[in-house]
Amino acid sequence: MSRHLRAKSMMMVSVVFGIYSLLWATAPFDAINFPARLILDSADWPVDNLFSPLDKETQLLSAIGSGLLAAVAIFLGGIVVPAIREGNRSVIRTTIVAMVAWYIIDGVGSIASGAGSNVIFNSIYLALVLIPLVGAKKSDEAFRVGT
Repeated sequence: MSRHLRAKSMMMVSVVFGIYSLLWATAPFDAINFPARLILDSADWPVDNLFSPLDKETQLLSAIGSGLLAAVAIFLGGIVVPAIREGNRSVIRTTIVAMVAWYIIDGVGSIASGAGSNVIFNSIYLALVLIPLVGAKKSDEAFRVGT
């Protein structure tokens, strides 16, 4: 995969994460929090509490989590995408390490709290981020030869 395609893919991931964070950020607002309830109930399969109100702790943790996800989306689009274009392997490696750390901590916590199905969703999100990043060395060499 060329640098251009990897950067474009990462920008799409950034936009998806940004939209997701905005939908999740509706959690504290009872009148409009259906998107957040759908996200939260889907993460703890099966969907069986979709129409239950969210408690204050869930609303607070959703506000925190959605804000952090929005920050990740901005970092991906504003720092990682340019790093991919420039071939900055240090930023690429750090992003891989950061995302794997998130995956492990979130996954272990999800399993410990009885929401192991969340690991499935996290695996999808991790793959979306890692696919444009992993194998940068081969892609960069192919990119240079092709130009």
